[in-house]
Amino acid sequence: MSRYLTLFLLALSGIAASAVELLAPPVVVVTETSATLTWRTDVACGTRVNFGLNAAQLTQKAEGPVTANHSVVLPDLTKGTTYHYTVGSARQKLAEGTFTVGAAQTAPVASAAVAEKSILERMKDALVPAPAVKKPAAPAPARTPPTRATWGSISSLQDHYDRHGPDFQSTSPDDYAAQAWQFLQRAKAGALSMKWDDADRTLRVFDPKTRAFAAYNRDGTTKTYFRPNSASYWDRQPGRPISPAQLPFK
Repeated sequence: MSRYLTLFLLALSGIAASAVELLAPPVVVVTETSATLTWRTDVACGTRVNFGLNAAQLTQKAEGPVTANHSVVLPDLTKGTTYHYTVGSARQKLAEGTFTVGAAQTAPVASAAVAEKSILERMKDALVPAPAVKKPAAPAPARTPPTRATWGSISSLQDHYDRHGPDFQSTSPDDYAAQAWQFLQRAKAGALSMKWDDADRTLRVFDPKTRAFAAYNRDGTTKTYFRPNSASYWDRQPGRPISPAQLPFK
């Protein structure tokens, strides 16, 4: 095999390996003993988080299903400890960063997106590495408030967690409540479908990609969070569609 043919095959291999793109920096939500990492990719792929106490020794890993909306829970972490991590799939690393359990975490550093280029330009990039470009740091994700401030009826939380926590791989009632709060933040950012019911002053939120559904009180506290079995469940929910600007709370 000639040297040029070998380089050509390596270039094509490099192009194929960069097919998956990260759509936004990963979001890290921490509790006292766990962390939940979520991110989105342009196409469905494997889900993996490698993590550890040293950036050069990410000896622990957690995996999830093949999807475009990725979410991984890291349980049994040590409070006050800083962990290094990478997110991506078994074949490709998409982003890296750090977080501290029980404290505000720093924003992750996402890998640069692959721009649309011609085949010749992408072959050239594969053969001649481009100089590293330092991207502006993304804003740190908001830290989850205490459960008593996000869940409407604390006495009902354990029951909701027992029935619906497995839907989201939750590790505790607090982790389940934190994920429901994060779901609301995505809705407030305009990423999810919302309905407001004037009759009982309830906000209902739905993600058609993951089939996650939640209902919130007028003050923004959570009523419930689960994945309905019926494909038409959202269509049958009462209320009128609203935008983030029409929400009755901040």
